[in-house]
Amino acid sequence: MVSLRLLAGAAGTALALALPAAAHAAPAVASDDCAKAIAVAEKTQKDYESWLKWYKDLVAQGGHPGIVERQAVADAKADRDRTASQAQRICGP
Repeated sequence: MVSLRLLAGAAGTALALALPAAAHAAPAVASDDCAKAIAVAEKTQKDYESWLKWYKDLVAQGGHPGIVERQAVADAKADRDRTASQAQRICGP
């Protein structure tokens, strides 16, 4: 059992060391792909801001948001974060 753990640990370490090198070896991405990724990220940012405004307006009017309303805002935030991260990966630093 110990040798299996040692082997798994060694494989994990090798993979972790190989990933940064592979990321630097990736070919350059076309600027068109970058522009599309930025457009999607900007749209999801606007969607998130819209959901957040709706949520805050609901609370300001004396409403009591439930699980569904909170989840809608959380989903919009997750989409915003995901698309921003993808755009950063596609476009580079």
